[in-house]
Amino acid sequence: MTRAHAVWVIYASLVGALLFTLLPLPMDWRGLRPELAALALFYWVLALPHRVGVATAFTVGVAQDLIEGAPLGLSSPGLMLATLLLLYNYQRIRQFDLLQQSLAILGLMLLSAGMEQWLRNGIDVPAAPWAGVAGMICSMLFWVPIRTVLRHSRRYYEVY
Repeated sequence: MTRAHAVWVIYASLVGALLFTLLPLPMDWRGLRPELAALALFYWVLALPHRVGVATAFTVGVAQDLIEGAPLGLSSPGLMLATLLLLYNYQRIRQFDLLQQSLAILGLMLLSAGMEQWLRNGIDVPAAPWAGVAGMICSMLFWVPIRTVLRHSRRYYEVY
């Protein structure tokens, strides 16, 4: 396989981001954990919208539910909706500076979490704590380093 067709980098980064959620953290810090799986998904949608889309968002959401032990299908609709909005606006968001991109990512994360919370209320699953908002702010702050690392790996392995 040539380096120009190194699509495995996309899936390896998504799996690595999903495995990050398995790292043990103290109970006080769990609300501050950034959602790296969503950040990696959003990066690949922005960078390669012809390769990564709503189906990938569905797969990442189901994998996230399996890892967290949540009912299947809680994370997927929110990630799919956020990915769909990102696919419609990726050319515009690419032109933003890093602060504007971080704020756009925060908006997408809030949309995804709001959709998940709405589904939790609909099936009478206990609500996620409000400490998750701090995790979304941490995710917004992690956008720039995640974007830089994934962009470097995309260029190094020539993923197109």
